[in-house]
Amino acid sequence: MSLSPQRQLDNYLSQFAEKQVDGKYLGLYDGEQRFGRVFAWLHEQYNNAFEFMNYKAPQGVGGHFNADPSRELMEVNETYSDLLRIASKAGIRIETKPEYQRVIDSSRGWLGPSGGSPIPEGLTPIEVEYYDTVFETEESGTTLAGTEQVRLQLVGEGAYAFVYRFTDPNYGIQIARKRLKKDADPKEVERFRREFDIMERFDFPYILKVYRYDDSDNSYTMEYCEHTLRDYISHNNQKMSPWARRKMAMQFLYAMNFLHKHGVYHRDLSYGNVLIHTYGDGGAFMVKVSDFGLAKERDSDLTSTGSSMKGSIRDPFLGSFKDFGPVNDIYAIGFILNYILTSKESLIADGSRLSSIIQKCSANNPSDRYQKVEDIIGEMKELGNLQTMR
Repeated sequence: MSLSPQRQLDNYLSQFAEKQVDGKYLGLYDGEQRFGRVFAWLHEQYNNAFEFMNYKAPQGVGGHFNADPSRELMEVNETYSDLLRIASKAGIRIETKPEYQRVIDSSRGWLGPSGGSPIPEGLTPIEVEYYDTVFETEESGTTLAGTEQVRLQLVGEGAYAFVYRFTDPNYGIQIARKRLKKDADPKEVERFRREFDIMERFDFPYILKVYRYDDSDNSYTMEYCEHTLRDYISHNNQKMSPWARRKMAMQFLYAMNFLHKHGVYHRDLSYGNVLIHTYGDGGAFMVKVSDFGLAKERDSDLTSTGSSMKGSIRDPFLGSFKDFGPVNDIYAIGFILNYILTSKESLIADGSRLSSIIQKCSANNPSDRYQKVEDIIGEMKELGNLQTMR
């Protein structure tokens, strides 16, 4: 009589009780009582391998991975695959940090058991994680009202949350699900819930639509967008027409004007949290501003005003996050517009009419900037097609 999947999993995990594991890795997985030791062991083994890869190929132009490390990594990969297979039989899914999954998947194609292995160009440098978990147990699906469980696919990870996508069985459309990480502290839970509450209030074409919050695991469902702004521009830069760039820029400005008119300042604009939803193969798209975890509401006392100022495009002339106002969002708006219209992150300064708008958005002195988004919209409309902006 065969053993139950749970018994098989217990037997498999028991072999790691005797394996030596550095305490600093064990400490990362205190919250994973059942899988903590195997996760810590895998984390340590992969870190050792990835550190050596970075040493052998520091510039990402390829290199030689020695024979013994190659064989050792192949064995670790086999252990990792066995864990995924046995855990899956027991109804448990293992989530792996995307950067680690990328290298693990790649290594299966180039590792060899003898003579060492060639490190492919572009694989390194690898971002090695020392201070946060790499592996986590996660449900492999979610149950929707009136349906059977649907399968989730991990599509993104931020500092505080995972993002999945799934196909709604009732309508056959892609939906996203954002879930707060299990180790989130009460302040992060409050911030996550407030993010949902802010977005739920708005029904505007260029702001990401959210649907339902689940208190049982601090998650919510929302529109699924195929691309971040950075991804979309990088993959479509050569074929984007001036008209399409201007349309994208105006949609983004309309979203920000709508937010400011309703007393909400984003405070965390970046090339990664402006999303692009695409429609078919005809090139149609719609901008969706997302990620309101740091948003400030003009008349609310609930806004976090901690001293830690975040955001990938942060106004260097902002003294304190609590003093954030429209003009500080406008600083970041200049960089986003610049990226949409030129595909470059460095601000253009060529004396063109477009350049004057971009430079005024992100001027060093906040008093020299546009004070309202609607003023930027007015000047962009006057410019017309991008071909006439110079």
